[in-house]
Formats: sequence, C-alpha cells, structure tokens
Amino acid sequence: MPQPIPGWLKRLLLPGWNAAHHFGWAAREYLGSVVRGKIERCPVCGRTRPMIDRRRVIPPRLAELWGLSPRLTEALVRKESGDCAGCGAKLRCRRLARVVLNLYPVGIPPAPASSIAQWVVSPEARSLRVAEVNRIDGLHDFLARLPRFTASDYRPEASPGAVVEGVRSEDLTRLTYPDNFFDLVLTSETLEHVPDLDAALGEIRRVLVPGGRHVFTIPVLPGVEQTYPRAVLRPDGTVEDLAPRICHPGGDWGYPVFTEFGADFLDRLRAAGFEADVLFGPTSEDDLAQVYVCRRLP
Repeated sequence: MPQPIPGWLKRLLLPGWNAAHHFGWAAREYLGSVVRGKIERCPVCGRTRPMIDRRRVIPPRLAELWGLSPRLTEALVRKESGDCAGCGAKLRCRRLARVVLNLYPVGIPPAPASSIAQWVVSPEARSLRVAEVNRIDGLHDFLARLPRFTASDYRPEASPGAVVEGVRSEDLTRLTYPDNFFDLVLTSETLEHVPDLDAALGEIRRVLVPGGRHVFTIPVLPGVEQTYPRAVLRPDGTVEDLAPRICHPGGDWGYPVFTEFGADFLDRLRAAGFEADVLFGPTSEDDLAQVYVCRRLP
C-alpha cells in the first residue's frame, strides 16, 4: 500500500507542482492560438506574434454575478485577453493603441505610425503631454519612454499626488495636476471604479487643454440603455450597494463597481463638455472591446 507523502515534502513540492500546471496552461494557450491562426502584428510593440486567449481570465463568479450569458462571457474573455505574446497587450489595449496612432499621426505627410513603439520616438509624440491614470499593462512601458509622460495609480491610503514606492497616486475625483495641462489622458477599465463619475469627468476635462483628448475603455454590456449607479460611497468611507455588488476582477472580490454604463453614456460625456464618440462599433454579444474618445470643447 502506498505510503502518504509527508507534509514537509508536500510543502516542498507544491510550488513546483503549481508552476508546472501554469506552464502547461500557458503552453496550451500559446499553441492553441498558433493552431487557430491568431497571429497578428501588434500595434503596441510592432512585432508579429500569437495573440493568446486566456480562458481563465474571467472568473465564473464574475460571469454569474453580472448575469453574463456564455456568449457574452466569451466576448469578455476576448476583450480581457488576446495577449500579445511579445508585449502582453490585451485586445482592449491594442485597440486603444490603434486609436491613439490614428489620432496623432507623425511624419511628412502625416500618417499613423505602425506601432506605439515607433510612435513614442517621433517628434510629434514627444511634444505631447500624456497622462496615464492607472497602469495599462502592455502600453505603459512604451509610453514611459515619452519625455512628457506622467503615470499614476490610485492608492486609497495615500494623499492625492503623493509618491508611493516610486509611483504617483492620483484620485480621479480630485486630480492634483494643473488646469489645461495635458494633451492626452488615457484610462482603461477605470471609470467604473470611481465613486463620483461626474466629478471624475469634470477633473479630466479640467486638466486637458482645449482640444485635448481622453481616450479610454470601460465595461459596457449590450442592452443596457441607461447608465446607473451600482453603489455609492458614504461619508464614512463605507460602500452602500444600490444593486447587487460586483467587483473586478473576481466578481465578489477586488475593486467595487460604482457605475454600470449604458447606451446613453455618450450623452453623459457630451453634457460634461466633451465632443464624444465610440469606435469599433456598438457593443454586441460578440464584441465588448469598444474605445471611447472624448475631445475637450473650449
């Protein structure tokens, strides 16, 4: 009869066991992308690489709490994965990059750069003041090469504008940047976690120069007509739920969602003083990776 494995040996073997499983999953996902022909030129790093769908990127609990059908879950998986094997940029990041390249052409005559990696070394890009509010994985490392680039992450325990472990902390509802300062503000899957959406839109408009742009992604489901609050932040710092609580990324753990966005959100942006548009078509059961562009009106 086999003898049980001693506890000390289990503890010793467990990290290697888990690493082997993760390596196996990653290898299957990589090979699956190659077999399916998901090989593209990445508009972030400029390299031609497999775009890897990570099946476990959307926890079942999030799909359950959000009421996602299997088809919508698949669309969300595509949005939140499709990672470039070269730089790690997921689909929503690559689409955001494509929009930036089209909005800010370079050269004579002006034309979109082939990638963000190429764009950041151009004189046109290097003249821009660019803010990234909350790190956009895949895109951040390339944007950081710009001389007038400012990055921040929200740290609830830090004062706005404080530097924590080398990273500036900013609260979108009370930014510490000057008025009329940035040409371009970038966010991705951030606005839904801000407790006061109107204050955040007002602050973004304030720090943009007239004509400056906010380019961003948010989670929007098809069939939701009206933007509404899922939760509010009480004066004592606690969260009051107005709808069943959803957190990202885990569903019932992570950052709470304060706003559920609907088809009327463009009107909300225009009322906040922006010229607004959404690219890559309307949301559908097969595509949830839209990109929003807001241009500050005078």
